Amino acid sequence: MSATVNDIVKIMDSIAPRNLAEEWDNAGFLIGRGNSSIKKIMVALDVSPEVVQQAVGQKADMLITHHPPIFKPLKNICDSSWQSDLLLKCIENGIAVYSAHTSLDSVLGGVNDVLAEKLGLEKTVSLVKNDANCGALGRVGYLPQKMEFEKFAQVVKEALGLSFVTGISAGKTVYKVALCGGAGIDFIAEALEQGADTYVTGDIKYHEAQNAVFSGLNLIDATHQGTELPVVAVLADKLSLRLAAAGFAAQVLTARETLLFKQY
Repeated sequence: MSATVNDIVKIMDSIAPRNLAEEWDNAGFLIGRGNSSIKKIMVALDVSPEVVQQAVGQKADMLITHHPPIFKPLKNICDSSWQSDLLLKCIENGIAVYSAHTSLDSVLGGVNDVLAEKLGLEKTVSLVKNDANCGALGRVGYLPQKMEFEKFAQVVKEALGLSFVTGISAGKTVYKVALCGGAGIDFIAEALEQGADTYVTGDIKYHEAQNAVFSGLNLIDATHQGTELPVVAVLADKLSLRLAAAGFAAQVLTARETLLFKQY
């Protein structure tokens, strides 16, 4: 049975319900026609030049991403900037776009649960609950056994397939770990309140790092991209299973995405 964009939207809304998204977010169906036929879907973290090139080359009919390519109000869609040029390429090639952003962060089995599993955390609970939408950002859990900070930094690096992580030690042995995929440094207070000794996230700035470390919290910056990429393959698998269960024949591909940050 052939699927339409609207069919894929319904499935994605069941995987990452849009009511879990933060109020400021722009999650959901962003580009395309709802009645368009879908035979091939590509799942990716970003609508980036390399992803759109792959989608066009593979003749994908739809992109499912974590980060939405439309965030602020648009004044034009032309080739005057790389962002709007990508939107134009998607439109020209008939590629619909759906983005599950903070909805996928909050949902059970989403970005943060996948990250917690990658790092081997057990007995995980939510780091931050949002009473307005019943969502829960971040996770807090325990390692199977205590370890020194330097060793845990290596565990994070290897588990996420990164060439480096940035570590800021507060002198604590690592056991109770808080995490938030992407940019979660705003939740230092919550990590401390839950008794975490270590916090793993991305996009950490200098003064934020000072605040955390001088408050007694180890920090590991595993990059925004590095902490979120693991969910892509999991999301692709979930989508494939839901499509098969519904009797749809659409093929699901996973984009190849190059790590943006490298160490020199």
